Amino acid sequence: MVCMNPDMHQHLSLMLRDSLNPLVALLDDPMVREVMINGADDVWVERAGCLHKTEHAFSSHEARNAIHILGTMAQRDVGRHNGPSLLDAAFSGMRVSAVLSPIATKGHALCIRKLSGALRSLSDYLPQTPSATSAQEAQNLLSKEFQVGAEPLDQLTDWVKYRKNILVSGGTSTGKTTFLNALIKVMSCSDRIIAIEDPRELTIDLPNYVTFEANQTLGVTVRDLVRQSLRFRPDRIVVGEVRGGEAFDLIQAMNTGHDGCLGTLHANSAQDALHRLEQLVMQSGVGLAIEAIARHISNCIDGVVHLTRRNGVRQIEKLISVEGYGDGHYQTHVLFSH
Repeated sequence: MVCMNPDMHQHLSLMLRDSLNPLVALLDDPMVREVMINGADDVWVERAGCLHKTEHAFSSHEARNAIHILGTMAQRDVGRHNGPSLLDAAFSGMRVSAVLSPIATKGHALCIRKLSGALRSLSDYLPQTPSATSAQEAQNLLSKEFQVGAEPLDQLTDWVKYRKNILVSGGTSTGKTTFLNALIKVMSCSDRIIAIEDPRELTIDLPNYVTFEANQTLGVTVRDLVRQSLRFRPDRIVVGEVRGGEAFDLIQAMNTGHDGCLGTLHANSAQDALHRLEQLVMQSGVGLAIEAIARHISNCIDGVVHLTRRNGVRQIEKLISVEGYGDGHYQTHVLFSH
């Protein structure tokens, strides 16, 4: 992909700001985590973990203009010249997902998630005293949501330092990417990191790293990139979200000397994350029996961190170590349970 001229990017950024002008107050509000347009003049926000309908007007014309500009900035021909009607991309400070009408039956739909501006360390997940100002409260919001003691955090730190392979599981908007960023921050500065995402959301503050982003328009999948990463001399492979056949290639890498890998996936519990990984491996078409897949997983996954959201509050629900597989069950040990 050809890099966009900086002047053109700045011009498009100004156009985007103008097109989103009716929503600027929401986007600038430090307490608003996500802005959702369900259709013409149907604008919702997530504030402090709870959803609220707003009185802000945002027309179908404004939504289409914004989506076209975002598509151009992501170098994807969304909605033009028979191009795709879907957009999923990340920009500085935000992740954008859009679906054009008539695929979105209520009108053009747009969801803008504001990414956490500050890198988090594991110690940031300890309880903190609430700040007096709204801006500081926004910075501390995620930190306060994962209120666990020092012992499980020490366990996680040791897992990363001793190159254990870790899954971070949970549902939508439970903080998986933010927590993954915290784990990455524990890694050694001497490690070479290959990060694979769709779309890009991770913020890596290490000197030696490469980031790959899957691109549906160009026909490049996460699985393609996991395979490619093995030729990039990785010390650690990080997959932003495991959601398909790349699961097989990832566990193959883990089982052949590439330790210290991290990944997230959607699951309902820590145990379910292991079974979900089995299902994703089967999507690769590898043809292994389910028990053989389970044994591969138990040999390479050392631990699972499961995140949840209750009443708008994100938290670590369970931390388990994976000890093996036998009699049709994963042998696990619960290290922490909320």
